[in-house]
Amino acid sequence: MKCCMRLVFGLLLLTACRQNPPDSAQLPPQAELFLRQMQQALAAQRLAPALALADSVERYAPGWPDALFVRGLVYMQQRRHEAAAAAFRQVLERQPHYPGAWFNLGQNAALARRYREAIGYYRNELKLAEEVPTSPQTLAAVWAQMGSAYEQLARDDSARAAYAQALRLDSTYAEAHAGLSRLLERAGRYEEALRHAEQAMTLAPARLDYRYRVGALLVQLGRFAEAIPLLQTVVQHWPGHDGAAYNLGRALIATGRTEAGQRYLARADSLQQLTERLLHARRRTELQPDDPDAWSAYARLLMEAGYLDQAYTALQTALTLAPGNLALLSNLATLQLAMGDTTGALKGLQLLVRADSSFAEGWFNLGVVYAMLGDTGAAREAWQRTLRLNPEHEAARAYLSRLQ
Repeated sequence: MKCCMRLVFGLLLLTACRQNPPDSAQLPPQAELFLRQMQQALAAQRLAPALALADSVERYAPGWPDALFVRGLVYMQQRRHEAAAAAFRQVLERQPHYPGAWFNLGQNAALARRYREAIGYYRNELKLAEEVPTSPQTLAAVWAQMGSAYEQLARDDSARAAYAQALRLDSTYAEAHAGLSRLLERAGRYEEALRHAEQAMTLAPARLDYRYRVGALLVQLGRFAEAIPLLQTVVQHWPGHDGAAYNLGRALIATGRTEAGQRYLARADSLQQLTERLLHARRRTELQPDDPDAWSAYARLLMEAGYLDQAYTALQTALTLAPGNLALLSNLATLQLAMGDTTGALKGLQLLVRADSSFAEGWFNLGVVYAMLGDTGAAREAWQRTLRLNPEHEAARAYLSRLQ
């Protein structure tokens, strides 16, 4: 199978184990509204507001575990691993039975590539589950993450056992099926790998990485016609995915569409450069986790590759480091537009130009949104405002000329 980088993004499982602690103290009434807003912001991956709201909770309830927990999640997303670990440990000092704290210590260690350390934290979460009522789905998540850590250490037997235990607890846990598929493929057992990959795809049909895995395995097994529609979907949504382009090219050539296949193979070769740039940009965020420019550059490359959800998380991370930065907020609105969230983009840009009416790029992007909504008058006004602020803005001039 053509290799491509496995990207680790976002808050996919970072809050998977969070439940109400059994020994929680009473939250002061003044903090309750801030707590609810903090949880809502975190659920929407609006990291900067979540961090600010955690401060508000702690103003009325110093050291409140939920606020510390959210702080740890945000620090982890920022790759500030020591700060994240300190926050989770503070949670455990205040509430030793706080579900999810040990788990997220494990997630944090795994993101820092300290996989043996991560396994120890996951085991602590499992020990806690013997004392605190825990759902089978949550336990399955812990075992699956332990399997992933063993997989990174090339301890395939231990990884296989962990994934199998996850499926015994929850047979519908897609990530465990995906993990077993990777291990079986590595062992050359492609038919079995395909069965588990198909299970993962069926259980989580929105996951394009699962769809890619099935398509690539079908190519490996010579089932080219079945692979083509799956890989076409991946290429459509992730135009920067070199592995999908490569395997689609192989499948098209094998089914007699040589010219189209050759185009995809050539595209795969050129996309390897983008993949390398992405890896370099991600590494920069790890080496310079406090630099919003590093996160912004990473987000731009993710957008170029079509990884829009991941780009959203990267931009949100940049905004935790530079709250209110106009360029970042404008980029976020542009990304929301690309993700189909026209309402969110419009609201964000309107707030942006109200905050600074001299920001030309904000007016330009606002004009684009108005044009997409069919409001040509508002679009014209926004682009005219852009040119008054920046007479050399060629895109605004070109867009205006189309409205004439």
